[in-house]
Amino acid sequence: MKILVIRMMGLGDVASILIPAVKIIQRQHANSSIDVLTYGVGVELMTLVPQVNAVLAVAPEQWPGDFNEAALSFIGVADTIVSQHYDLIVNIDTWFMPCFLTRVLKDSGLNVQGNFIKSSIDTLFQMIKSGSLSQAYFENPSIYLDSTFPHMMDWTIPWWEKYANATSYPEFYLQHCCGYQDEVDISLAIEADVNFRLQAAGKKIVAISFVGSKPSKQYLRGLELQQMLEQAGFFVWSQFDGSVSMQTTLSRLRSTDLLITVATSTQWLAKLVGCPSLMIPGALPPSIFGAELVVDKVQGCQYCYQNYCVENLNFACMDVSPEHILAKTLNYLRG
Repeated sequence: MKILVIRMMGLGDVASILIPAVKIIQRQHANSSIDVLTYGVGVELMTLVPQVNAVLAVAPEQWPGDFNEAALSFIGVADTIVSQHYDLIVNIDTWFMPCFLTRVLKDSGLNVQGNFIKSSIDTLFQMIKSGSLSQAYFENPSIYLDSTFPHMMDWTIPWWEKYANATSYPEFYLQHCCGYQDEVDISLAIEADVNFRLQAAGKKIVAISFVGSKPSKQYLRGLELQQMLEQAGFFVWSQFDGSVSMQTTLSRLRSTDLLITVATSTQWLAKLVGCPSLMIPGALPPSIFGAELVVDKVQGCQYCYQNYCVENLNFACMDVSPEHILAKTLNYLRG
């Protein structure tokens, strides 16, 4: 059986959702050949997953900002997929264009599981031509999303409030939303970087990652904290800018004793190789991440899950004192 699994979201989603999903699907379909379709740096990550036979990539130029151009491009991607004669397509993505792609594949007669847009492709273009579709249709999954998964629409609501017992986002998404009653295994067998350990010269290694994708995910006192950590005798590194390979990044994290991070993909990369994390969650509820350690709550309005600070405090919840983070680090690594 030849299977294609689709997930084209950010690197953290590829690490925490696509990798464990591939393992689950492989266990469900023994002796099957599994390919994945993904995007960006997630392509490099998925080449390191032994359960994956081949990694198909959507290149940046294949995903233009204009919908009409993107639609034509993704129809071309669909033609390539159809020519590969897959027995099963599984889309665990929720963004519009991957769901559009899956609908094209479904309308082409392929066996599709997971997420796709509600409208057929012909109906969608007729609605676009008539002007009956608003921009909200393309931006709001609760409007466009359809699925064969049993509880996918629970993903579109504040699930961290309704399902307070959810251990982390990957477990909630894969086990609850997708209905996979199986272990969510976020791990990769990556060897530690021996030379990196030698470079540390016997010191405990601490990685720091303070730059996220939004203002709500920026820790502005990172350099101050780094100096304090080094003065306390730790070997500190922070090369998460894409300047080294994914293999090197994961090998270094495997050698690292603790990652201090904002809510970004780095935490999930650390999870893959068993490196514990100290999370600065800001506006995001810590339960989403399943991090080993979390800094103390800073603001009463914290964990609002908003991209813009509703209290006009410029995300003061990210202003955690370096002294507090250092104390947490010392207590964990030397306690």
